[in-house]
Order: sequence, then C-alpha cells, then structure tokens
Amino acid sequence: MGEIIIETERLVIREFETEGSDELYRIYSESDTRFLQPLSEDREEELEKLKSYIQYVYGFYGFGLWAVCLRETGELIGRCGLQVMFIGDTGEYEMGYMISGKYQRLGYGREAVQAVIHYAEEELDAPRVVLQIDSDNRTSIQFAEQQGFKKMKDISEEDRQTSLYIYEL
Repeated sequence: MGEIIIETERLVIREFETEGSDELYRIYSESDTRFLQPLSEDREEELEKLKSYIQYVYGFYGFGLWAVCLRETGELIGRCGLQVMFIGDTGEYEMGYMISGKYQRLGYGREAVQAVIHYAEEELDAPRVVLQIDSDNRTSIQFAEQQGFKKMKDISEEDRQTSLYIYEL
C-alpha cells in the first residue's frame, strides 16, 4: 500500500501505487470525466505514466494527487491532492479532486477536500490553495464554492475557458 498521508473518519488518503492503475480505469468508467484529462487507451502507457508520477512528483515535491480510499474496505473511490501551478512567476498549490460517480453526493468529496486543505495549511504552511475549473463545469464550481473557494478571475486559453478559485488559509 502507498504511504498514508491523511486519515479521516471515513477515508484514507494515500500515495498511489502502481497496482492501482486498473482501479483508475474503474473509477473513470463510473464517472462523468468530460472535464478531466483522459486516461490513455493503452493501459501499459498509463501504468508507465503512474510509475513516473510516483517517482518524480512524490519524490520531488513530497505531495501530489493521492488515492482516496474507503477506510473500512480500502477501496479506491477517487483522488484528491495538490500540485504545483504557476500563475505568472508565482508557484501556487493547486488542488485537484475527483470522486467516482458511484460515491458522489455522500460527503466523501467534502471530507477529502477539507482534509487536503488542512494538510496544505499544517504541513506545507501554504498561504492559500487554488483551483482551476472549466467554466462549463457547473457541478465542480458549485462544490468549490460550498467548500469556501472564492472566484478570483476567468482565464482564457486556446480552446477552453476556466475560472481560478482561491481558498485563503
């Protein structure tokens, strides 16, 4: 099992392990993934990406997107964590989250996001956490606002419109 980062009442948030790559395909198949970076159609390629992520991202930063698992059974139900995002020359802690459609609307997303916010404040001494959300992703925007994120600005990229949300710590 990957290193446990955070434990909550119902969840274990831990580093991904290479054995979890097939489980990612399962949670993607149970979910609306229109706004997520797709998994590779080639499972071996996705496994290599995951191995690289584990080695270089966890290895360099000491954090990243983590596996969100049910505490009771260990079942992978999503991912949540932090990545480095640059806004101009400033490095920010960008949160990412995804809970399987099968487990949405049960409070697991809120529990994971709040635990990661607490981690950012306590372990990383972060001044804030940011989210970049596709402007058409109404569900994620509403969820972020419910968690206390505030919209700061809209960002226009080549083929997509996003909004930057900030949670001040």
